[in-house]
Amino acid sequence: MNLIHWDPFGELRQQMNRLLANPWFRGVPGFFAPEGISPRVDIYQTDQEVVATAELPGIASRDDVEVTLTGNTLTIKGEFKRGNEERHENYYHSERYYGTFSRTLPLPVEVKPDQARASYRNGILEVRIPKKEPGRGNVYRVDVH
Repeated sequence: MNLIHWDPFGELRQQMNRLLANPWFRGVPGFFAPEGISPRVDIYQTDQEVVATAELPGIASRDDVEVTLTGNTLTIKGEFKRGNEERHENYYHSERYYGTFSRTLPLPVEVKPDQARASYRNGILEVRIPKKEPGRGNVYRVDVH
């Protein structure tokens, strides 16, 4: 006879993962879901700049996306909308998610937010941000009266 170690929390964790993976929970405002409404983002750096690309399928216009930067973070906000309004109780099966999203990501180096450029084509947002020169902080001249 083999003895099996029983892990009650492991069993509970498996049941919660199955529940949260259910497509019904995607798109429910304010509810945590493993996939959730959050764009997938790649960030890499070259010698001169940091480049971020985000998948935003279903965003109709670049006006539906807001990109903000600080010296060391990138925030992408927007809203996935349904093509037409339909009543939810008539759905048999729905996996597409919709609703607002916001994602803030740390950047690998300090950047110059005021010189950033962004483009949106074919569901892909690309943000290019020049790097700040190492050792050079923000220096402002103050007039003495």
